[in-house]
Amino acid sequence: MEQISERIKAFNSTKIPEMVHYKYEFMRENIFRFFRGTNHIYYEDLGKDKPLPDSPASWICGDLHLENFGTYKSDNRQVYFDLNDFDESILAPSLWEITRMATSIFIAFDSLKIEESKAIRMAQLYIKTIGEKFARGKPDYIERNTAKGIVCEFLTAVNRRKQKDILSRKTVLKKNKLQLLLEDPKHFKLDKKLKKDLVNHVQHWLKNDEDSPYNYKVIDA
Repeated sequence: MEQISERIKAFNSTKIPEMVHYKYEFMRENIFRFFRGTNHIYYEDLGKDKPLPDSPASWICGDLHLENFGTYKSDNRQVYFDLNDFDESILAPSLWEITRMATSIFIAFDSLKIEESKAIRMAQLYIKTIGEKFARGKPDYIERNTAKGIVCEFLTAVNRRKQKDILSRKTVLKKNKLQLLLEDPKHFKLDKKLKKDLVNHVQHWLKNDEDSPYNYKVIDA
């Protein structure tokens, strides 16, 4: 069987080397970060020895785990606690999502040195709850006035957050124009050709896609 390390290197071989370096640094921190960074390994091996039972296809997150939830204001300015990571979403059997989330519970609890018995109870509660929600056949929402515990604290904090506060932290005023503040060392300059291609691609999308933002134009990449 091909070594895990070789599979990981092969998967990341086409990505920006500097970004891969940061990714590997994060993955070394603990087993949960390794789990997050090796989504492809999980799905490549899922069900190899014993295939999962059939389940209805649905749009899944593709990388569901305990840290892929958060609170945010949507376009309608309402505050939600929901999934916040969709870059690997795919139409797939719904059980894929459930097994990955349950697996993340065990790995996260192990990383936090929480007893295995508590991880088992949490996973059982998760499976029981999501089964009941599926059986109802309609979406459910967590609202600020009915939420409890840490989720209520998150929703309350985001509800108080002002757009101007976010802008002040994420932008800088230069020549009377707001520009994104990109001082994080994980941001790199693009190759000239890649930059040109990217700008043209996004500009074309803004101009031709009916779902694109109105009256926007590309300034930089």
